[in-house]
Amino acid sequence: MRYRWLDYLRGIAALWMIEVHVVDVALDPTWHSAWWFPWLSLTHGFVAVAFLFCAGGALAITLERKTDAYRRMEPALWRYLAKLGLLLVIGYWLHLPAFSLERTLRATHEELLRLADCDILQTIAYSSLLALMLAMSIPRRIIRDAVLIAITVAFAALTPLVWEYRLEVELPIFLGALIAPQPVSKFPLFPFAAYFFAGVWLVPLLCSRSPRVLQSVAIACGLGAIALLAVGFSSPKEWWHSSPAHVAFRLSAVVSLLALLIRFEQRLSRIRFSNILLLAGQQSLWVYVFHLLLVYGSVGGKGLQTVLSHALTPAAVALLIGAIAAVTLATAWGWAYLKQHMPQLVRTVVVSVVVIGGLTFLLLPARYAELLAMGGLARLDGVAPVAAQNDLPR
Repeated sequence: MRYRWLDYLRGIAALWMIEVHVVDVALDPTWHSAWWFPWLSLTHGFVAVAFLFCAGGALAITLERKTDAYRRMEPALWRYLAKLGLLLVIGYWLHLPAFSLERTLRATHEELLRLADCDILQTIAYSSLLALMLAMSIPRRIIRDAVLIAITVAFAALTPLVWEYRLEVELPIFLGALIAPQPVSKFPLFPFAAYFFAGVWLVPLLCSRSPRVLQSVAIACGLGAIALLAVGFSSPKEWWHSSPAHVAFRLSAVVSLLALLIRFEQRLSRIRFSNILLLAGQQSLWVYVFHLLLVYGSVGGKGLQTVLSHALTPAAVALLIGAIAAVTLATAWGWAYLKQHMPQLVRTVVVSVVVIGGLTFLLLPARYAELLAMGGLARLDGVAPVAAQNDLPR
């Protein structure tokens, strides 16, 4: 069962993510001093927050139907774990220094840090595993919700300490990357897992509320976000990086928007553009991977980043955003069509790609991997997308 309002929110985030990354690689830096750019940057910080919140909410909806099956270790559990495994495979593949195990084993320390980077897919996967373990081990709903709230608060409240004391340096590189501060990791568990776990307990709470309550929640959270933003403007720059109040600011804005989407879902569904939001939301993983390959490239070659090199005006950037969004959505529609009408073919293709890709990675000599990626090293290396940076340049 899918809730359209959750797909609407995820679709908004997916489309705005394209804007974020195109602006990151294409906009001429001279425009960064324009009056509107700090406000645009402010919106960029909500992309990852919305994705994580929606992922937590989607898991909560799934757990309401399948927790008992998961506890009995039925096939549904293994299918879900396989999906999380695929997220991790894709997440780390996007960070590979080269598509070769031999070359990866010779990676520099900087390349290993990039490979281990806790990006959005890693945060979703590891947070999902923790939430799943809680659901399977705590049968009483009220106790489980209390634990989820406590975890949400802990991930937000402990972020300043975790970032200050650099605890990741005492851990193995892949484990340490999960808690390394920005910009070492783009979306470390502290604080970004807080948004995921907030979605786990808040989404079920919101979806059963009356229209009047939803309007009150939207107004209250919107006013709260504005008040916290005012606090941020008068706070040190650390507020925009690791402050629990900053987490509350972002979360308040997302909850306000979601409450409005739930409240006005029926009206929104009558607007033709809502179908585009649904497509982007339901195929958000495809949108994420496909547009990243277009914009930043991959271990197999260059992306638009190497061609554009921060040289476009806002008008040209807007046209490019529209073009990339159109291509991405067209391929997402095709993928959705295949999944609906030829599910067995899609499963075969996915398994074949994973197996062939895995064997290629294991067996491809380093020298051929270097030739494959020749000139494409600018893809994602060393460049934190704007959505991963602080909201306002200060």
